Amino acid sequence: MLPRLLCPILDMATASRHGREGRSMSLQDTLQAVKALKAKERYDALKKPFELYSEHVDVTGSELACLTILVNLVSKDAVELEDLRHAKHVLKSDEFWGKFSKVASQLHTHNLKWPDSRVNLKHHIRALPEIGVLPKFGWSGNSGDYRFGRLLTSTFIWQGLEHSLISVWLGDFVAWRKAAYKLGITKVFWYQIKRDLEDLFQESHFPDVVDSYSPELQFPYKDQYLTVTPVASHETQLAIQHVTGLPMHSLSFPHPSALGVLCGSLGGHVRLIRLSPLGNQNVQRSSLGSLSLKNYLNPYVLTAIPAINLYRRIVDVRTYSSLRLKRRARLNALNTLDGILAEWVAPLVQVKLSSNVDGRIDGLGAEEQEFVESSSVDIEEFSRYLNRKLHGVLELGKYSRKFSYHQRLVGVTQKRLASLLRRLLLAETQSESNNTTFIILKSLRINEANGLNNPYVVGMPSIIGLYGFLHRFECQLREIYADISVDSFALHCGEYSYHASNNLPAPSIPDKEMRIKRSGITPEFKFDGKFSIIVKLHCLTDNAVLDVEQIKAAVPERLWGGSVHPPYLYENTEWAAIAYGSADLKRYLIRNLFFGNWITPEGEDGLELRKHLEKLNGKNELSLCLVGYKLLEKVKPRSVVSGIHAFCEPVVDLCCLKQTHKVIKPTKSIEQELFWRYVPVTQNCTTLRVSPVCGETHAASQSAEL
Repeated sequence: MLPRLLCPILDMATASRHGREGRSMSLQDTLQAVKALKAKERYDALKKPFELYSEHVDVTGSELACLTILVNLVSKDAVELEDLRHAKHVLKSDEFWGKFSKVASQLHTHNLKWPDSRVNLKHHIRALPEIGVLPKFGWSGNSGDYRFGRLLTSTFIWQGLEHSLISVWLGDFVAWRKAAYKLGITKVFWYQIKRDLEDLFQESHFPDVVDSYSPELQFPYKDQYLTVTPVASHETQLAIQHVTGLPMHSLSFPHPSALGVLCGSLGGHVRLIRLSPLGNQNVQRSSLGSLSLKNYLNPYVLTAIPAINLYRRIVDVRTYSSLRLKRRARLNALNTLDGILAEWVAPLVQVKLSSNVDGRIDGLGAEEQEFVESSSVDIEEFSRYLNRKLHGVLELGKYSRKFSYHQRLVGVTQKRLASLLRRLLLAETQSESNNTTFIILKSLRINEANGLNNPYVVGMPSIIGLYGFLHRFECQLREIYADISVDSFALHCGEYSYHASNNLPAPSIPDKEMRIKRSGITPEFKFDGKFSIIVKLHCLTDNAVLDVEQIKAAVPERLWGGSVHPPYLYENTEWAAIAYGSADLKRYLIRNLFFGNWITPEGEDGLELRKHLEKLNGKNELSLCLVGYKLLEKVKPRSVVSGIHAFCEPVVDLCCLKQTHKVIKPTKSIEQELFWRYVPVTQNCTTLRVSPVCGETHAASQSAEL
């Protein structure tokens, strides 16, 4: 029976055994193909298959050649990588085995030097599971030892499974032992190295101290605060380098080998998934005060290329392999049509619901003016009028003309318009008895916010970072209202732009121990935008009276590492408001926050990032964002501000980008649609994160705990 440490290593790639075995090129075929090449070209061709970013090469039956190439890659003097004599010479050196042991002890599962290579090379993390599959190892340390790091982390296929030099040595396979004997390694020395590796990887390892260059975040933990240090997973970062079909962003590092073997193998150009809170929306919407005549019932919305393609999908009669696929395609098309119709009708509805517009508006037709001024609207009649106007606009377009009054389209648009108007106006007229209090912070300008809040996805605002902002807001608000706390929150993005650059070296300043810090250049990803935040309050007393001006004074000045500013004075916008009950909140959303996207929870936590990426393909409304951190170790005392500390890994989860007209459906609770809530820390807590509001049962249990 194999040791506990070894069994998982043999099964590292069982899931991909059949897939990769057919695609991998054998090392023997590669050696035959490079014979006719020049020496430099042959060197590069044999080196590439053993880089981390490359597809794995099958070395079954070529164990000696594989070991020879890996050993020669360590030496700067090697001219021919398949030179057996030079490999023997390298292995005779005591310096080689000294660095071999040193680099083996620096192998990690999570890279502490990401993205700041100034973190001390003595600090490394190996988070090993007690049972089950061992993770892939990376390396980071002195850049002079980079070649040894590549030697121990290069992976290949052997007998259908993914292996590295560490795994075959621990496995004590006969074929590899014989190959090592031919290179001059004795049997005694082979087993000595094997015992050293077994002792090294027997249990997890974490640093005893937190480096001054490592980030430190604080979270409420029972009756005190817990300091955590996020670290990047080597295995997840490696998997993202092979992602296709999604927008990507490349970070360029000036000294890649100092960051680790993964960054070094990529030449310093590390890829991350780039996402935006506005999705595919590039048009920045105007506020109600700046609406002009051309904004009302804008014909461009109906005749743009995406709209034309949508009409074609609706009217075409296609054959599907099953009724289920046909219904799904039809539902997706109708949901997209709702978005186009909502964008077309929304400015007119906003004018009707606004109390800032008085008198007649020039340019509106008689029916439209009556709709704006009338207190009671015949929705069916006005939807028929809008349907006639819609198809009249289509008739004037060169490419949309054939869809005007089409028999498969005219009835659909009339029904969807009536349903949309009913939904928007019902939120205005319905009455609800609800004592819930919401604070609305509208159109806050966020400048120079950090879009690189995790090592996997850039561009999306951090939801767990927003919780930190609201925790600070709650603390400052309690100085005024002692019986008030934050229960849950929602986030809306109205405008968004990003810019990537290099962070210039800062002047040398003393660190915690009064030593002079070395300055360094690191890539950064910043974004600006207008974000609105809705905060649901938990009030211990029913007669709490809130003052808007005092609420404004309690708003923190920093969010996501950027500065927070109210809207510009010329916009004439009241940026703080209070809503009482869901009905009042829905009315406010329609009047003031109709355009843009809500970043809402998807409710599919617990899946791996790889599963999330599969769901992202082909679904524009889905995105990824940072929702929390998973602890890699038990909380322990360390020399940090709070006194207790733990290393953790960022948790990236699915979220959904929804427009306002999709979240105000009368049949659904707006809290379940929009709101996030911080999960309270329990005794055996292993994750610090926010999650969806799960309805009345969850809310009741939370209230009982409070």
